[in-house]
Amino acid sequence: MPLNKLDHLGGRVAVFIDAANIIYCRKDLGWKVDFKKLKKYFETKCNLVAIYYYSAYLEESIAQQSFFEMISRKGYILRLKRLRKILNDDGTITLKGNCDTDLVVDAVARMHEYDTAVIMSGDSDFVSLINLLKGQKKRVVVISTRWHIAKDLVDAADFYFDLKKFKGHWQLDEPMKTC
Repeated sequence: MPLNKLDHLGGRVAVFIDAANIIYCRKDLGWKVDFKKLKKYFETKCNLVAIYYYSAYLEESIAQQSFFEMISRKGYILRLKRLRKILNDDGTITLKGNCDTDLVVDAVARMHEYDTAVIMSGDSDFVSLINLLKGQKKRVVVISTRWHIAKDLVDAADFYFDLKKFKGHWQLDEPMKTC
């Protein structure tokens, strides 16, 4: 189906963004998502009822705080977890801040508010959520990259789109770098 029609996004649409997964996709794609453009895209293509953004954060990151404030002002519903630092037996530190459960809870608790769920993640942990939503007659669209998507997630979704197909719509216009 052509991306400019998005007929499969009929009815009310909620978008659920797994930030950790999209950040890894960005590294492979070589471009960053402009979240203002992303939201505007959905607003013009469908009846967007909510757009959620799930992320872990570092308390000391001023740039990250500014970004969260900006997308919050743009209408994103933020679900943020502080990164925990776990000391390993070998003295190294592991950062932990998984938001998958939060995404699932919101998608299930709010399912009466939407007809189509767009899940921006490639994490196979969401297969059970997709099956539950489809059992409740919800349409499910998954957006990720082929390098960061589980095959069973693609198989479970009604529609899958590779993030690279949205580059012309969602790419962040970064200032020219000078030497």
